[in-house]
Amino acid sequence: MAQRPTDKGWRSVGGTGRLYLDLDGSDGTGHSFTLAPETYWFVGNSFALGADFGFGMAFTKVDQNDSVTIKTQSIKGWVAPGFRFYVREPEKAWRPYFFGNAGYIVNTFRQKSTGSPDVTGKSNGFRGYAGAGMAWFFSDHAAFDVRLKVIDYSLDQLYYNPDFTIGVQAFFD
Repeated sequence: MAQRPTDKGWRSVGGTGRLYLDLDGSDGTGHSFTLAPETYWFVGNSFALGADFGFGMAFTKVDQNDSVTIKTQSIKGWVAPGFRFYVREPEKAWRPYFFGNAGYIVNTFRQKSTGSPDVTGKSNGFRGYAGAGMAWFFSDHAAFDVRLKVIDYSLDQLYYNPDFTIGVQAFFD
């Protein structure tokens, strides 16, 4: 019987990333970047425990009228332990899965407005999210990963904000 990458005892490392560039600029501009490495250990067949680590930056600029411009910059980081459960037979190349994570986030921001003093701040607290994904195992030790985060709870706000991310995973025993 051959070992499969989602069998008990295997581990995975990988991550997802997101880059958003607002190129039309009709209502201001906004750019963001997020990188989320992760590591998981399969404690049972098709069931893994691990953690996501994340880092993100966002920049926005809004012109309210000819004389007022508002610029905002934010940087955030988080760690979120979680689980994954794969729901299809391990010999299949396409494997759907469910995931859930809960952890801690830190967010800092700075806002500059024409004619006003700078505003800075920091917030931190609970972060949780859940959703589903699809892994395509193109080899016994690697998979492309498409993930849909459906629910996101961050800093006392619950979001229903479907968010697709694409990543890659490496599996080893």
